[in-house]
Amino acid sequence: MDEGIFDIQKITSFLKRLRSINASIDVIYKNLKTKASIRYVGEYSFEIYCKDSLEITDLTIELELYLENKVYHIETEILSKRDNILLLMIPTKINIWTKRKFPRKNVYGKLYLSISFIKPLDYSPPSSKEGIPENLRDIKEELDKDVPDLKKIIAMVIREIEKITEKYDFIFYKRGMTLPSSAIISMHFKSPLLVEDTTNLESYIINYENFKIATFGDYMRKAMWNSNKVIEQIQKLRASFLSQSIKSFMCIPINVLTDTIGFIFCKSSQKRFSIQDVLYVDALSSIISEAYIKNKINTIKNSNELLFPIIDISAGGVRFEVDSLVGKLLKPEDSIRLLMNIEGREIQTIGRILRIDTTKNSKKLWVATMFTFISPDDQQYVLNFTSK
Repeated sequence: MDEGIFDIQKITSFLKRLRSINASIDVIYKNLKTKASIRYVGEYSFEIYCKDSLEITDLTIELELYLENKVYHIETEILSKRDNILLLMIPTKINIWTKRKFPRKNVYGKLYLSISFIKPLDYSPPSSKEGIPENLRDIKEELDKDVPDLKKIIAMVIREIEKITEKYDFIFYKRGMTLPSSAIISMHFKSPLLVEDTTNLESYIINYENFKIATFGDYMRKAMWNSNKVIEQIQKLRASFLSQSIKSFMCIPINVLTDTIGFIFCKSSQKRFSIQDVLYVDALSSIISEAYIKNKINTIKNSNELLFPIIDISAGGVRFEVDSLVGKLLKPEDSIRLLMNIEGREIQTIGRILRIDTTKNSKKLWVATMFTFISPDDQQYVLNFTSK
């Protein structure tokens, strides 16, 4: 059974250990593979030096390491690139895999497969309309449509935000975008982040036990920072807010399923944001999420067969890339039909989904399947292909 490292502190410690022993790491980017080593590990990111320079067009990257008879696998995102040096986001998990029975071959960009769902897609987005007050009737009416006008929804949501604060920023997140620590933390917890009073150090570490609201202190506690480090970081944050004349601050993530697609930053130079303000803007973000997902579902709800790029393949299974929304409609243990064309040979199999992997903020998911049915001739053909 696959294992993993899921605690932030342990992930950071493991990366620091790899740096200290100068471990050689395989970097897998699209259909390219090179060696790398870790140069630096920080609080939110780490830096690797690659043997070969990579032309970066897609910011998702994989790292693999064989250590102590185990395969450690990391999927993360490129924050920046300078020559052969890549700055990567600290991953949310490190998978630990058992050694593979069959050799696998990376074929990204070369081979594709079709899938058909043995059980049909059946998904209804969770409704957030129940909590919308009557004074937002125009938003309710637009959201009631099968395909809401997303731009119109956003404009109406901004209208409401402007009633709460004189300063705000609304952004859709794009991979590779540089994010402030507040966005990284709210994206990590999938919750709003609040600093009620930026002049008060307690506001940074208070725990909102009865509400799903995060603070800088929640991240620091989870990362097990010592008290000196916590105080030093809070003082830096306080100085930064005060230099911008920000009296109160909140960062609201716009979450779709388990992805964060954007952020609403609210800043006030006069009033202090209340918990009610945070919950209200969070509800508004849920309206954007529902409009977004309705638009996405509309593009695939009548599709029975889709085409996806294969990442890698072995005689025992295949891993392929899907749109995050499609991937999240699948579940581990689901069975799907797979149709592949490998160098002119049509191969049909049935696969059982083992896991669905993603990197933080990625718009793509990776579906790993194990063949539960494949003819002996086809399996030998795949084995010969991957052994070349």
